[in-house]
Amino acid sequence: MSGQIWHGAVALMAIVVLSALFRDYVLVGAALLLFVLHVFGARPALATLQDQSLNIGLFFLMVYLLLPLTSDTFDLGKVGKALISPAGLVAVIAGLAISYLGGAGMHVLSARPAVLFGVIIGTLIAVLLVGGLPAGMMIAAGVVAMLSRAIPL
Repeated sequence: MSGQIWHGAVALMAIVVLSALFRDYVLVGAALLLFVLHVFGARPALATLQDQSLNIGLFFLMVYLLLPLTSDTFDLGKVGKALISPAGLVAVIAGLAISYLGGAGMHVLSARPAVLFGVIIGTLIAVLLVGGLPAGMMIAAGVVAMLSRAIPL
């Protein structure tokens, strides 16, 4: 195994072990898949995953988020009223801010991959200790992006 492959394999296995310890089995599966593809040199598969997996993942996330619209209890009038309430307006602002942070996080993770490990460790601790969701990794990277603009990190 060459040096670069070895470094990537060790990093991915560290993520597998930490994720398993913190019971984040989605991250375990993702890291194992990438470990196998990386070790066996499946460059075309890795390139395809890099190009397409974010869009595919976002598609399924959107399907999940839109599922309540298919419920028999969905009432457009109630949703409209709730949307213009103080809580609804705060929700819109929060959605804008978090979406912006997630986009900034994408840029940080691609430009500074070392940030990824800190974000993963923080996310795993949050999952274990406070019932957090692993979906916060992109947002956490966005916070790093915003902070690094304000202070040199």
